[in-house]
Amino acid sequence: MSKYKFLTTPIYYPNGKPHMGHAFTNMQTDIMVRMYNLYGYETLFSTGVDEHGTKVQQKAESNGLSPQAWVDQLVQNFYGLNDLLDLSEHRFVRTSDGSHEKLVKDIWMKISENDDFYLKDYEGLYCVGSESFIKESDLIDGNCPGFGVPPVKMNESNYFFRLSKYLPRIKEMIEKKEIDIQPEFRAKEVLNMIEHLGDFSVSRPKSSLEWGVEVPNDADHVMYVWIDALSNYLTVLGYPENMQEFENFWPSVENIIGKDILKFHAIYFPAMCLSLGIKPVSKIYAHGMILVDGQKMSKSIGNVIDPIAVIEKYGSDVVRFSINREMPMGSDGDFSEDRLQEIYASDLQSNIGNLFSRVVTMSHKFCDGEIKSDDFTEIKDAKDKLESDVFKYLENFEVRKMNESILEFSSFLNKYVEENKPWSLNKEGNLDRLNVVLSNLLEGIRFLACFLSPILTKKSQEMQQILNLENFNLALTYKVGDKVNTISPLFPNLTD
Repeated sequence: MSKYKFLTTPIYYPNGKPHMGHAFTNMQTDIMVRMYNLYGYETLFSTGVDEHGTKVQQKAESNGLSPQAWVDQLVQNFYGLNDLLDLSEHRFVRTSDGSHEKLVKDIWMKISENDDFYLKDYEGLYCVGSESFIKESDLIDGNCPGFGVPPVKMNESNYFFRLSKYLPRIKEMIEKKEIDIQPEFRAKEVLNMIEHLGDFSVSRPKSSLEWGVEVPNDADHVMYVWIDALSNYLTVLGYPENMQEFENFWPSVENIIGKDILKFHAIYFPAMCLSLGIKPVSKIYAHGMILVDGQKMSKSIGNVIDPIAVIEKYGSDVVRFSINREMPMGSDGDFSEDRLQEIYASDLQSNIGNLFSRVVTMSHKFCDGEIKSDDFTEIKDAKDKLESDVFKYLENFEVRKMNESILEFSSFLNKYVEENKPWSLNKEGNLDRLNVVLSNLLEGIRFLACFLSPILTKKSQEMQQILNLENFNLALTYKVGDKVNTISPLFPNLTD
């Protein structure tokens, strides 16, 4: 019976170049997808861009382009970043695609048939930067939080979604972990949010915004971001038309998001799902922000890190490994090139790289690179612990701890080398023991390479060639007579 797992990033607003936060979310999700594949799951990975809205329309007009032509240009930046990150196979959602627009209209109609939309005049403050209505009490010095510009006063007719109808049920589901929000302190934050929420606007009149999906049966309105963008997790599966794929993958769906959009994923979207008569997303992981010297990245401060420039300098493997090595679960974490270089030297060069070089070189020096024994009992407990621990951390979104477990196993193998001294066994002529030790070490680095492959996606191809493997498979082991190839340094010194 197939095991399914559906992991999603948010779809990003494309009104500019992708930043390090986009890269981090995509890298972390990709690592988890690949790790689930290693454990035998059939996976689906989705990401994309949220292309409608006021900011895009205004920016397109200022550049003398139609909104569609403008987003067609912008989306290339996201395609390029994903290629540089070496993401595994994924589905890329664009909300301007006709296939998405058709399905999101079907979703609107299903919610409407449940009497969960109503039209009313609305007067209030609107923040163009966040594309959201805002309370006066939420302003900071009269400005929209995070954007530093005052909101615009609006008086217009909007469709609203009956969120208040579903809030008691959502609260109950979060408390019972039917909606499992990680880390747990984020769940408490969401429960506090619920107390202050009411129905929310889901449309804009075309007189205010033309660039959006037209509301079915009302040509004077376009859908607002929440119904349009949040529905991408459903439309990417073909819902409500392709129910087979939906039924396979939806029970295992997990949202990996930044903490700043938790409210919309943990409250608004579950309410939409309940209105549609489907189970809400069962697991939501809200990660922290990448900081520079303890500060948020800001153009005004001048500390914004361009992910493309960093990846082009160091390569995707080094960036994937180092950032996910450093970022604590759910909390903010610092990034610097100095720390990246330290991790490269200590973890990749000294721990992992030296281990591979020593083991493979000794195997060729002392036993022609051949597996001479299939008795791997001396590393079995360590292998079992690694496999168990990584899966446990994977299920809890703890990518940093996954990295730590992999490094601990590498350190265990390094210690095994020092304790068993293959060079001394060879000098003493104790060939039987030498064969057992080297075979355990070769099997150990094969197993280690399996767990490194979701993180070091390019370097693992080199490891695969050195270890003479058809693929990375946890269920297999080396057999007597299998041979490994020669090795060059896996992690040479970084050049400035």
